[in-house]
Amino acid sequence: MAKKGQKGPGKPFLEWCAENGERGERLANEFREELPTELTYGSDYKAKWKCLKCKHVWRAEVGNRTRSDKPTGCPMCAHNAPPSKTNNFLAWCEKNGELGKKLSREYVDKDEPPTAVTKASKYKAKWKCSNVECKHVWRAQVGGRTKSVKPTACLKCARNALASKTNNFLAWCEKNGELGKKLSRECVDKDKPPTAVTKGATYKAKWKCGRCSYEWRAKLYHRTTSNRPSGCPECNPTGPKQHMKKRRRGE
Repeated sequence: MAKKGQKGPGKPFLEWCAENGERGERLANEFREELPTELTYGSDYKAKWKCLKCKHVWRAEVGNRTRSDKPTGCPMCAHNAPPSKTNNFLAWCEKNGELGKKLSREYVDKDEPPTAVTKASKYKAKWKCSNVECKHVWRAQVGGRTKSVKPTACLKCARNALASKTNNFLAWCEKNGELGKKLSRECVDKDKPPTAVTKGATYKAKWKCGRCSYEWRAKLYHRTTSNRPSGCPECNPTGPKQHMKKRRRGE
């Protein structure tokens, strides 16, 4: 495949579009930037496109959009496509090896069968961990479990995972911007250093508020969760009373 500014296989992109009927006309109309010199229909240059149907703008290689075998289309339309006989979660599982087999086994939702949702669906399905020592049941979006980058997995297994050089609370803090810096400063637990626990641990660590200096204990995963992480109970007095502790200063 050709790189940006280089000649790729075949004829120029616009010439190819003119010879490929409605499909070629659609791609020519969706192309949304000035054509690089000598750009061909087989180029791997990531051009900008704008969907004629939903107006979504994205980048994709020209050659991937013009190829005859499974050409790429608008990712937004694909994400919102209704399930069909060939486009559903079960069909996706059957084509995705061990991961597909695992997710197919763990899908235990009775309200929506696996053929009634797509692999990118936002539907929060019910799952049951296939680990014989766990069997945890939880809900998660189907699309969150099938995505290629950091797919979601069993929450209980993640919380019980052993800390390692790359999988520990401190390492997580270093990768999570301002929230990570804040939690790293506030964690003052002397019994377990931040490298000895994971960000999803159920261990109740000791924390000291960077704002009011209040000290309390809270589970690590409650503070690192992406969905409403817990904060200082003194600064947030409306929180659960069972989390309130006596103020201890200067310890």
